[in-house]
Amino acid sequence: MSPRLRIEGGWPAPVTLSRGWARASARPWNDETADAFLRLDRGSHDFLAAASEDVADMSRASVYSPALYTSSTRIWQRCGYEEAFHLNVMERSVTSNRSGPTTVVVESSKPNWDVIMEIDRHAFQGFWRMSLAGLTEAMSSTTRSVVLTVGDTETAGYAIVGAQWNVSYLQRIAVHPEHSGKNIGSDLVRAALAWARRTAAQTMVLNVREENVRARRLYSKEGFASTGTALRILRYEI
Repeated sequence: MSPRLRIEGGWPAPVTLSRGWARASARPWNDETADAFLRLDRGSHDFLAAASEDVADMSRASVYSPALYTSSTRIWQRCGYEEAFHLNVMERSVTSNRSGPTTVVVESSKPNWDVIMEIDRHAFQGFWRMSLAGLTEAMSSTTRSVVLTVGDTETAGYAIVGAQWNVSYLQRIAVHPEHSGKNIGSDLVRAALAWARRTAAQTMVLNVREENVRARRLYSKEGFASTGTALRILRYEI
C-alpha cells in the first residue's frame, strides 16, 4: 500500500498535497460550483491518482485538470480522467504593426480585485467564471504580468496578460455586458499587445472555446489565427 499523502490546508481553502518529492495543489474551481481544480507540479501516475481521489473526497464533486496540450494528457487519462472541454489555441505576432487602443487603458499589478471579479461574474456564465484564487493564479503563472482595465467613471472591462521569455499570453479578457458594442474588447487586446511588445515578446498566445463565436471573431479581427492545436480540460469523477 502506498503511503498516505500529506495535505496542507483545509478545504475549501487551497490545499497542497505531497508525498516525498511529488507535489500537487488544489482549490475550488470557482465560487459558483463545488467542483475542484487540481494542478500537478511534479509526481508520478500513482501520486496523481492518489491526489485526485483525495481531492474528490474533499470536494465531493468533480475534479478538473488545467488546460493541457494533448501530449500532457496521458498521465491524467491513466488516472481515469476524461476530456470535458476542448479549447482552440490562437496566436499572432506581437511585432507586426496594428492600431492601438482608442481609449485610455490603465495598467496595474495590484488591481481592485472586487471590481475585476464583478465584471467577470457578469461577463461569463457559472462554470466559466473565475474566483479570486483563479485570477491571481493567472497573474502569477508567468514571470511578468499585468492587469489592464478600461473605463472612465467605472471599469467596463479588464484583461490579464503575461509574458515569459519571448512569448506573451492573453490569460483572460472580459467586458461587462452593459458596455458591449463599444470596442472595449479590441482596446484591451491592442493594449495587451502593446504591453507585450515592451517586454520584447515576439508572439502572443491565447485559448478560446470553440463555441465562443463572439470571442473568436474579436481575436480574428485583431490578427490572431488558429494554430490548429487544442488544449483539453479533463474531468475526474469517482
